[in-house]
Amino acid sequence: MIDTERFVAVFERELATLRRTRSIWLLALGFFAITVGIGVFSDTSGYVPLTLTLLTPVELLIPALTAAVGYRSVLADRERGETSILQTYPLGPGTYIAGVYCGRLAWLLLVVTGSLLVAALTVSFASPPADVLAEYTGLDSPVYYFRFVVLTAVFAAVILALMVLLSTLVRSARRGIVAALMLVVVVAIGIDLVIVFGVAGGIIGGNILPWYLALSPVSAYRGLVMAYVVSPVAATVVRPSSPLLSVISLFLWLVVSLLLAGIAAWSTPSHVQSE
Repeated sequence: MIDTERFVAVFERELATLRRTRSIWLLALGFFAITVGIGVFSDTSGYVPLTLTLLTPVELLIPALTAAVGYRSVLADRERGETSILQTYPLGPGTYIAGVYCGRLAWLLLVVTGSLLVAALTVSFASPPADVLAEYTGLDSPVYYFRFVVLTAVFAAVILALMVLLSTLVRSARRGIVAALMLVVVVAIGIDLVIVFGVAGGIIGGNILPWYLALSPVSAYRGLVMAYVVSPVAATVVRPSSPLLSVISLFLWLVVSLLLAGIAAWSTPSHVQSE
């Protein structure tokens, strides 16, 4: 059970910590500048084209931003010796992890959704070129872009859960940075590359490819964007990963990561090296 009062205390502490961290704000400003800049310079005519323009950069930027936000979330307390003190209070590891996660998630979602919503203001309402118009048969709508924003928020929440889990396992700041970078690479491109090599080697057949794609957080996110944002208006047939399996995959990545983080929060030795 989560103690509401103590959860709120940890939640507010995390927000205060992030608010005082200048490097995090610089990264947030960078995310905002890149996202909005892509919208400005791409000069897209429509919300679905803007979604497609932003999709790949967001797949790379979200893990990087989330790594910066989450990799020290629990590790920093152990470095300062606060974890051993917290264990003397009636604060369960589940409540602690929930407060840490939700506090950092609130800040992360503010940056991500705020940047994407501002980027939506860059959409050009001029008539699109004929070749662009031919790619879409449905009516473009901000509703589809809003779906993209919601799915991106879910994707960020899943990656943050993985980073919080990582933070409970590493034993030093240097190892934390290395592990976070490795996790970013694995999540952003590593799993997809394994699937590509599997297809190229004939190990993964075309009929079951959509199911394999749903196993990766990035591919599951991309598949849901293609299914619920692009497919309704695309003139060509889009074969995303299985939407149902993608939802289940993201849910499991989120829940299992947080459960394991809760188990490891008090289990990992409080003394760490700050090498």
